[in-house]
Amino acid sequence: MAPGVRSDSSPARNIKTMAVPSILVLAGEASGDYHAAVLVRNLRRLRPDLSVSGIGGDRLRDAEMDIFHHYKEINTIALSEGLGKVRNIIAAYRTMKRELRSGRHHLFIPVDFPDVNIRLCKIAKDAGVPVCYYISPQIWAWRRGRIRKIAQRVDRMMTIFPFEERLYRNAGVSADFVGHTMVREFPHAPDRASVRRELGIDADRPTVALVPGSRPAEIQRMLPVMCEAARIFSAVHPDTQFVLPLAGVHVTDLATRIIAEGRVEVGVFTGGSFRVMAASDCGLVTSGTATLEALLAGMPHAVVYKVDAFTWWFGLKVLKPLVMSKDMHLAIANVIAIEEEGRGGPIKEISDAGFTIPCQECGRPLFVPEILQGRATPDHLAEWLVRFRTEEALTAAMTRGFERIRSLLAPPSNDRTAESIVLDMLTK
Repeated sequence: MAPGVRSDSSPARNIKTMAVPSILVLAGEASGDYHAAVLVRNLRRLRPDLSVSGIGGDRLRDAEMDIFHHYKEINTIALSEGLGKVRNIIAAYRTMKRELRSGRHHLFIPVDFPDVNIRLCKIAKDAGVPVCYYISPQIWAWRRGRIRKIAQRVDRMMTIFPFEERLYRNAGVSADFVGHTMVREFPHAPDRASVRRELGIDADRPTVALVPGSRPAEIQRMLPVMCEAARIFSAVHPDTQFVLPLAGVHVTDLATRIIAEGRVEVGVFTGGSFRVMAASDCGLVTSGTATLEALLAGMPHAVVYKVDAFTWWFGLKVLKPLVMSKDMHLAIANVIAIEEEGRGGPIKEISDAGFTIPCQECGRPLFVPEILQGRATPDHLAEWLVRFRTEEALTAAMTRGFERIRSLLAPPSNDRTAESIVLDMLTK
């Protein structure tokens, strides 16, 4: 048989004769769980008979996906935290290998989580299961050479950033920009006064959001610094109210304890960050999905990030010189703004308003400030809150930049949505 040609008895051929198409999904973290759950719900609306199973979280479970393992069993944020989950990761990997080789599944949809998913793509390819990758690995930030493996193992790539489509197509990968899930969910920034009324937030007081992340380890590391920054800032601007969105009740006790120790009054809201940030005048946001939520909410913000000392040292001294882009940045607003720099864009909005926001690592101009590791001190964070409070031209330029990025992330057309592409693959 010629290389790359499947026999008619392959699992993928057999599955096409089944009455109920079966999709296998792996979403190994909270953001992937969010994107995949929206995709699964949209698919079920169009094809209620679909069978969907795999690894995910509460959102995918709510979307009626059969969960083999919860992503919390395998997800880590730092090297030192990952060591304790090795057995769970191995068990989950073996489950997915077994499922891919079982002949039961019509399509594999890996969602981000590249260290595991790219390996599983090879197993899927060898088993004759088509691969439709959703949420591209960030090859533009680090380990760009992975694109060769992706080209060999992935049948179709669905990207949520427009520049990724160009990058993959130039490498010979069948790729489609499908728009960002959050832009479809939040097509316009909500009216701030209306959201404050809905949440019971005082409409007459300036409001600052503290967004320390969703994982307990992030909250433990970032919230004390943010609370101290809030205390310093409120000494200068005592009329300020602080709000804290949490991903769920499972971290409420931890956050409440840290707030009490920080001696600052903070209103706590559970159930997601977007509306709390939409109600806020500005904020401090830990790197991650929340940075894009802050952008879409129209909230001027600084991105703040710290990890344990060993992980930071290893990343800065070992990984960055070897595999990371020299122009790598944590805030997705900065990533997109840099891609758009040659066409004007958000960075030019900041510059035209008379401001420069330099990167602390490389010195290049950014769109939103990134305050990282040793520089993420309460005093430095409080300085940015003061700037957001007092420099209206700066926050106005940021708001204009946010709207420009929103327009770039909108879905290109109804026939290039993620669900339409998946359904197309199911019928081939």
